[in-house]
Amino acid sequence: MTLAYFPPARSLQVQPRSLPTRYALLRQLGQAAWQLAKRFGKRTTIHGLDKLLAAQASRWERFVWLCTFIAAFLGAVYVCLILSQRYNDGNFQTVVDSTRFPVYRIAFPVITICNHNRLNWQRLPLAKQRFMANVSDVAQLKLFERIVSSYDAMSFGHFQSFEQLRNEPTQQLSHINFSLVVDFMTWKCDELLTDCKWRKFPHDCCEIFSKRRSKNGLCWAFNSLETVEGKRMQLLDPLWPWRTGSAGPMSALFVRVLIQPDKHWPGRVNDKGIDVMVTEPYVWHKDPFRIPADTETTLEIEPTIYFYDNETRSVSSDQRQCVFDDERNSRDFKSLLGYIYMIENCQSECHQEYLVRYCNCTMDLLFPPGQYRSCRAQDLDCLAKHNDRLLYSYQPGEERFVRSNYEGMVCKCFRNCYSLNYINDVRPSFLPPEVLGNSSYVDLDVHFRFETMMVYRTSLVFGWVDLMVSFGGIAGLFLGCSLISGMELAYFLCIEVPAFGIRELRQRFRAKRRMDTAAATPTVNLRQNMPSQLEQYIMQLNVEQASQKATSQFQKWQRQTFVHKHVISK
Repeated sequence: MTLAYFPPARSLQVQPRSLPTRYALLRQLGQAAWQLAKRFGKRTTIHGLDKLLAAQASRWERFVWLCTFIAAFLGAVYVCLILSQRYNDGNFQTVVDSTRFPVYRIAFPVITICNHNRLNWQRLPLAKQRFMANVSDVAQLKLFERIVSSYDAMSFGHFQSFEQLRNEPTQQLSHINFSLVVDFMTWKCDELLTDCKWRKFPHDCCEIFSKRRSKNGLCWAFNSLETVEGKRMQLLDPLWPWRTGSAGPMSALFVRVLIQPDKHWPGRVNDKGIDVMVTEPYVWHKDPFRIPADTETTLEIEPTIYFYDNETRSVSSDQRQCVFDDERNSRDFKSLLGYIYMIENCQSECHQEYLVRYCNCTMDLLFPPGQYRSCRAQDLDCLAKHNDRLLYSYQPGEERFVRSNYEGMVCKCFRNCYSLNYINDVRPSFLPPEVLGNSSYVDLDVHFRFETMMVYRTSLVFGWVDLMVSFGGIAGLFLGCSLISGMELAYFLCIEVPAFGIRELRQRFRAKRRMDTAAATPTVNLRQNMPSQLEQYIMQLNVEQASQKATSQFQKWQRQTFVHKHVISK
């Protein structure tokens, strides 16, 4: 047991420590933050901050450097906002990427040939036997003939030939698929094409041409990949679709197209000739050239490539006014079912949607197979009724500049970002009668005009790389810092400042716990009468010690007496 004595004049009493005021806390926090900032200023590479946060700097020196740093920082922010606006504007520039790009690097265009008179009328009796075998009603046979004859001049936007079916009982023949009838009566390959040559080498026309659908009806196409025959040719010949590196007459495709006016429908009087469509691969339709009969026609093609580089993908398709073929998530992507994006395919799909909107069906002769219902005989009158609306097509916003007398179709279609355009020059020259004899035909020579072509590249005037370089230059010019300086500042704000705050909170929490422990511990107060209590305690202690001493002496006496008696007895 340990006894402590405190003098009476200094009676000790533990007083609880009062908490610091809010002002004192803020002052301590400010001092700690200032020490932390000075420590950052000693090692930062941002110019001006080391002078501003120097320990030996005077107030006037700090004020000057603070004003300088704020002015430089605001100037950097202002210039960066200007650069950001230039980047967001997304301005484009088109430059010549190549002036000598060889034409053999691209496939020869798809050449599609159609006769103005779509049907071989000599097969009408066979068509009646095949599709009206069990019908003997003369009225129905005549109605069948009128419906078939209306297909002879049919193409998209030219459905006026169906007006003759108005008020006719076409529902009586709704069970007949007239698309199959037209396919049966259309021109066969050997009836339309002959004397085919590719690069002056003779070929069987039926081997290199295949029948395909288009918005002109059923036609025959060379170098196509849309048909089953074209896909088979690609498997058999790895160079299909064919290419050529030559230019000039007879350097590519030559074909004689037979007109055969004696096999046309006698009820139609029109200018004889053919339609020729020049498209790049995977394009469904493009407006054809009309070439008159009995001519020797030269079709010169001058291809040109326009493409947008990959940096332009950062801009929306609506802003760059073009769509990449893999941008299927873009709201401007629209194409025929199973076809890649092309402006022609987008327009064809838009036209088909208008056709379905007005008549709730589509002409399967004019479009690839899809999800829409095919028009039957009773729907043909609807096509003729809305022909004026299906004849014209407009771009959104065109009505503000072009006066239109018809409602038309509004199709928002942008160009594909990789576009192969053809500048075509058609020069027909009529053949003399002594050359023609009793036949009627068109000698068609299709070739490239030059062995090279132009390639144009469109890119952003101010891309994201230019933006980053400009930001770095502005930061170095105004603040004298770099990306590493930014990392230092980020590390200071994200690592050191939170660590400092956590450390301060821990210290204050520990101090508070110590104060609470000290307040809860009981204290002993030694009063003025402490000396009397101490004397009583000492006296009691002396009595106890005297009693213990007497006891020990008595025990010692007993032992000595016992020993003495034992010795005497012996």
